[in-house]
Amino acid sequence: MADPTATEVAAQLRRFWWLPVLRGAVLLVLGLLMLFHPLDTLTAIVWIVGIFTIVDGVLSIIGAFLDKRDTGIAWPVVGGLLTIAIGVVLLAWPQATVAVVFYMVAFWVILLGVIGIIGSIVSHKHDNPTWFFPLTFGLISLLVGLLLVTNPQTSLTVVMVLVGLFALVSGVVLVVGGFAARSLAGKIEGDTKVIEL
Repeated sequence: MADPTATEVAAQLRRFWWLPVLRGAVLLVLGLLMLFHPLDTLTAIVWIVGIFTIVDGVLSIIGAFLDKRDTGIAWPVVGGLLTIAIGVVLLAWPQATVAVVFYMVAFWVILLGVIGIIGSIVSHKHDNPTWFFPLTFGLISLLVGLLLVTNPQTSLTVVMVLVGLFALVSGVVLVVGGFAARSLAGKIEGDTKVIEL
C-alpha cells in the first residue's frame, strides 16, 4: 500500500516547483542586467531594482497562499509585503542617493535571508525533502546582507556589481531547487507506483 505521506509530499512538490524557478529567473534577469548591461544613472538602477523587488514580493505572497499545508504562511506573506514596500518606496523616491538605495537593497537581501531560513525550517517540519534549498538561499542572502551593512558603499558601480552577483547566485540556487523539487516529485511518484504493484 502506498504511503499517504509520500503521496502528499509528491503532490506538494509537483504543485509548487515552478514558484522558486520563476523567482530564480527573475533574480537571474536582475543579475544579468546589473552585471552585463551597466546602468549609468542612479534613477535607472532605482527603477530596475524597485520593479524587481515588487515582482519578487508578489511571487512570495502567491506562493504562501497557494501552499495550504504551510502553517508558517504568515512569514512569507509578511516578507512579501515588506519586499513590495521596499520596491514602492524606491519607485516613489527617484531622487534617492546611492547610500539610501544601498541600505534599502541590503535590508531587502537580509529580509530574503530571514524568510528563506524560516521557510526551510517550516518545510523541514512538514517533511519537505527540498528544505535544504531555501536554507541555502536564506544563508547566502543573510550573509550577503550583513556584509553589505558592515561595508557600506557609495559607488554606483560597486552597488551594481554587488546586487548583480547576489541576484545571480541566489537565482541559480532557486532555479536548481525548483527543478530538484520537480524531479524528486517524479521519483516519489514512481516509487509509490512500484509499492502499489
